Amino acid sequence: MLDAIASHGRSRFAPAILPLALGLLLAAGCASTGSSEARANEADERLRYGRYDEAAAAVEPVVQKNPGDWRAQFAYGRALLGQGKLEDARRALDRAYRLQPSNEDVCIGLAECMAAQKDVKDSYQLLRAFGKDFRSWRAYLALSRIAEASGDPDTAATSAVDAIKVNEPLPGQRPSIEPYMRAADLSFRFGRESDGIRRLRQAYGILPDDPRIADALAAHNVARNKDTAVDLGP
Repeated sequence: MLDAIASHGRSRFAPAILPLALGLLLAAGCASTGSSEARANEADERLRYGRYDEAAAAVEPVVQKNPGDWRAQFAYGRALLGQGKLEDARRALDRAYRLQPSNEDVCIGLAECMAAQKDVKDSYQLLRAFGKDFRSWRAYLALSRIAEASGDPDTAATSAVDAIKVNEPLPGQRPSIEPYMRAADLSFRFGRESDGIRRLRQAYGILPDDPRIADALAAHNVARNKDTAVDLGP
């Protein structure tokens, strides 16, 4: 009789208990994920204002508990980089890159850390490969900035042109003006006035109402009219 009751109890209550237990486990998992995302978002917000200590503190528990969380590793690496802890920053950013090798921001962050460590050669190689493989104009612009800061004007200039070459918009969108503005700025700085003006006129053809372009054209005495824009390309 007792066995029958026990058997009846299992058949009656077990189905109700199982979904409840699964629900609690899923809820715990979602709460954990939400907590990780919330900490990463908090760190990103702190990083926007240069509050590197606070950003690092926000995601350090996530990094320690779950080293496979690429967002936390990326935020942690940037925070450490901002604090000047280059070796630890490199380690965190390298982990983030290994977890997300196609992420443009992660690649650029790692390259910037490499450059800060005076590992410019590897920084160049990383950004060139990413720019080529993913046709990333942002990677080439990061390379251009790093090259200029390293006293390498030739690579700075050629990388800006490489950024223009891969500056291909999605259907229905415009190309970015950033590669053209970067190339213009470098041309003016290196004394190539006509090249700089040509780049500004190309940018004007993309976004004629952009105030940066208007100011730059005015500074170089270039009138804005129907003939200002010229063909895009390197």
